[in-house]
Amino acid sequence: MRWLVVLDPLDGLISKTDTSLAVINRARVEGIEVDTATIEELYFEKQARVLATGADGSIEPMALGDYDLIFMRKEPPYDMRFHYATHLLSLSNTLVLNSPSALRDFNEKLIVLPFAKYMPPTLVAADLSVIGGFIGRQGRVVVKSLDSFQGKSVQLLAENDTELLQSFTNGGTKPVMVQKFLEDVYDGDKRVITIGDQVAGAALRKPKQGYHANFANSEALKSPLSAREQAALDELCPWLVSQGIHFAGLDFIGGYLTEINITCPTGIVQISELEGRDLAGEIVAYFSQLV
Repeated sequence: MRWLVVLDPLDGLISKTDTSLAVINRARVEGIEVDTATIEELYFEKQARVLATGADGSIEPMALGDYDLIFMRKEPPYDMRFHYATHLLSLSNTLVLNSPSALRDFNEKLIVLPFAKYMPPTLVAADLSVIGGFIGRQGRVVVKSLDSFQGKSVQLLAENDTELLQSFTNGGTKPVMVQKFLEDVYDGDKRVITIGDQVAGAALRKPKQGYHANFANSEALKSPLSAREQAALDELCPWLVSQGIHFAGLDFIGGYLTEINITCPTGIVQISELEGRDLAGEIVAYFSQLV
């Protein structure tokens, strides 16, 4: 079996905690031949191809159709380079996880909106008067750029902070997400990993300071699922698989769903350590069953 993992440059990844490297290494232990490439190394000449790097560092032109599975692990932001890469990945019969069409269709902030009943009060808008009215009703809010990731471009907003609103919305022309500020964020942001339609594990990311919670600046703590979180996951997990999303990271604050990461979910190393699991092995086993 031969896989291709499309990801960021290897020399920029942290070997001890990186999810992509954990899956690659576990797959190779299982005897799977795993090549790697960046999105810049994808191309089309008569068919979709890639300049693939093997485990020994050698580079070989390969047709995407010659792989049994392609694992798309390019980190956000989802820009036009990312967008074009999903089109190239769609041009072979090889199974790509997560689905390139899903990566195109679902923004990681907007994908949650059909499940608003599990979310905190949320607004998506560009118009400053609409945003101002929402802030007036909700009080303290956070504003998020729709293309932000890892907690970047997420700011606590005061009602009269028109300068920050002007900047985030580009003068009222660019939509943003505005959510009621949840004080529970100081206790942590829970990352839940799903593999297929099953919950694989969870970790509470408690910020070392402030309210920005991610694995880079937070302490990872073992955390059971609440009844509210479980109800959301019971509905979401089958839906994600139906959309071609087989590996995801869902974020909860105080039991409220805030985001679904489908481009490059992280946390399997930390969750494996907390729960005594081998999530990389579980991912490899699940993916192998799909091929």
